[in-house]
Amino acid sequence: MKTLSSFILISIFLLASCSRSKETLQSEDFSITSYPQTWNLVKMTGSIEGSESTGEEMAWQENYVFKTDGSFLKTRITEGESESASGTYSFDESIQSFILNYNETSAIIGSCDSNTKESLTFNAESNRLQSNWWACDGPGLFYAKAK
Repeated sequence: MKTLSSFILISIFLLASCSRSKETLQSEDFSITSYPQTWNLVKMTGSIEGSESTGEEMAWQENYVFKTDGSFLKTRITEGESESASGTYSFDESIQSFILNYNETSAIIGSCDSNTKESLTFNAESNRLQSNWWACDGPGLFYAKAK
């Protein structure tokens, strides 16, 4: 009887421990491919070494909203004026990048080679997205996922 009671208590303890651990992991889990999600511009760098701005010091504020249906909306606010562009996206797991296809050309598209395409690469170490625009002398743009 004593052994059975001990077995039941240990079983309950183990189940409770596993449940708590699972909940903790799920709340701390970061998934790049769960939608919807919003990414906010948090840092800009220029082509001159040491030129970096964050927060209100940045030339503009910007975000991407990736929706469950495969569409996205990019919004940029410069000096109180808002401009938006939209389209569809895919996530290429092999290169950890969002590939954005805009519905039409826009001045807020940051791309080296296209007026209607843009890509954002995910950096797993920092949990940030980075625009690939910097590769052709555009600014370095870094985005953090909104909570």
